[in-house]
Amino acid sequence: MSVEQAMRLLCVSFDSTLRANLSVGMPLDVHIYEEDSLQVGRQFRIESGDEGFAVISDGWSEALKNALDGLPEFEIPKD
Repeated sequence: MSVEQAMRLLCVSFDSTLRANLSVGMPLDVHIYEEDSLQVGRQFRIESGDEGFAVISDGWSEALKNALDGLPEFEIPKD
């Protein structure tokens, strides 16, 4: 998995966590550690209103809605 793919996955994961857990909030601190480097890697912060995060968050939300719409209705058992 590339670093870019991992960042996309991180954004999707944190987006879900932010929506599900009110005790979690922005900013998100990111530290990219290069495998076997034993060095401090790149570090940055994703702030509230970050455009890149918002694009992924909106896209993920739309994808989830589309996936839900594509599922069959759940049949509720009758008493």
